[in-house]
Amino acid sequence: MNILVLSSEYAPRRGGIGTYAREIAAAATQLGAKVTMVAPDYGADTSDADRTSPFPVHRFKGGLHSARDLPAKIVLARSRIGAAPFDVVHAADWPFFIPIALARSQTPARMLMTVHGSEINETQTMLKRLAIRASGVFGARTEVAANSRFTRDLFREKFDIDEHRIHAIRLGVSDFWSGRRKDRIAVRAHRDIGLDRIVMVTVARMTHRKGHHLTLAALALLPAQLRERITWLIVGPEGEAEYVDEVRRLIRTSQCDVRMLGALSNEDIRDLYGAADFFCLTGLPESSGRVEGFGLVYLEAGASGLPSIASDIGGVPDAVLAGQSGLLAQPRVEMIANLIQQIAEDNDLRTRLAAGALAHARDLSWERCAAETYRLPRPQYSLRPEALSA
Repeated sequence: MNILVLSSEYAPRRGGIGTYAREIAAAATQLGAKVTMVAPDYGADTSDADRTSPFPVHRFKGGLHSARDLPAKIVLARSRIGAAPFDVVHAADWPFFIPIALARSQTPARMLMTVHGSEINETQTMLKRLAIRASGVFGARTEVAANSRFTRDLFREKFDIDEHRIHAIRLGVSDFWSGRRKDRIAVRAHRDIGLDRIVMVTVARMTHRKGHHLTLAALALLPAQLRERITWLIVGPEGEAEYVDEVRRLIRTSQCDVRMLGALSNEDIRDLYGAADFFCLTGLPESSGRVEGFGLVYLEAGASGLPSIASDIGGVPDAVLAGQSGLLAQPRVEMIANLIQQIAEDNDLRTRLAAGALAHARDLSWERCAAETYRLPRPQYSLRPEALSA
């Protein structure tokens, strides 16, 4: 199978869509497909990294998408689609939907588009809906892959499309996150965290919709004896300046051990997961329409053996199984505080949820995601002798 993937986000930029594009392409390649990736260069020389890719990466000049980039993407899509006899043309995110729709006459390939959540609400303006309708984006040949049941249902609510042409296909998690990491004791010692501390970790860009302020307010409601035992490690780049300033101010007056570590490498994050006791990310929906379509970071934490505390919003329940791989609550301070207290005080609960988080992450491989998305056969692994005799 010959697959063309076009994505407006990709390495070296970090983020969910870029991770999705890279991982699904690598998994499809592992399953025997021939994949070609088209992605932005962000104004940098990416040739060294691209040479190590298991599939060819063709870069175009540009960075994060804006409306003025659309004409260039239309030209780019037409030139790439016409360059080879592809079986599947895949727009990994919204900015390439219109470009590949306008190029469909050049190829008999399956036209596949992936929706991630927020862009569904963001395309509801009159001009965007007019452009979608005029270009026939979701016409008869278009198939849609949604990253969660929530995203699938939201899409069907906003767009008139045959339900048989949209499928909820949950994302996967890389084996990297269950790989070798530094010793738990050594990592804690390096961060000056005592072995008796209960360590909670959050990995997310610091923006209002990620809900750092809700978690901080929840910590303040905990009994003082418990609160004084918790260390909260916040990992991620700074987002909205005013919001970051407000969170810093709240931390200074919180009487909690909260440490903002900034952006870290994946290797460092994996080491922190190994040194932590649970993951916490309490996002909230926003009036702008941005929403958590899935929540890949919960799976990454789970693959490292961490249970999660999360908000029951958007597609998060597909990433965190309530009562199995973590605890879910509405994004309200009192409810979040209750969950933190439960998981911090109950070692048996943490152990059970950690096992469930690891099992859930193992079930949701990128290989599975690629096979379902592209209809690729997966190898049938033979059962181990001990399994046959069980």
